[in-house]
Amino acid sequence: MRSIAIMNQKGGVGKTTTAVNVSAALAATGLRVCLIDLDPQAHATLHFGLDLEPDQPSIYQVLTGKTPLSEARRQVSENLWVVASSLDLAAAEIELVSVVGREVILRDNCAKTTQSLIFS
Repeated sequence: MRSIAIMNQKGGVGKTTTAVNVSAALAATGLRVCLIDLDPQAHATLHFGLDLEPDQPSIYQVLTGKTPLSEARRQVSENLWVVASSLDLAAAEIELVSVVGREVILRDNCAKTTQSLIFS
């Protein structure tokens, strides 16, 4: 599994646009891609037309240990899955402040999912 992180502290520099377009382009070449939206504004999620219902898991539930990453992803096109974000994600930082190892939660979830999941 390869990971690509697109990040910058400054807003409005095209992080979401780049992530969405790179994900779609890689999927179009036949690679299996899972885009994880880590922005509480959820623009990447919205770009792919995902509208989260209150009972649907998002990256927030993954980071807080309520849902495995494999159950939070949704297929949006051939070879492309998205783990949606929501406004709830803004609360995760406060909830996880006292959790030991919080900085590796996402990494560990990705590793578990890769080992136990074959993209269908």
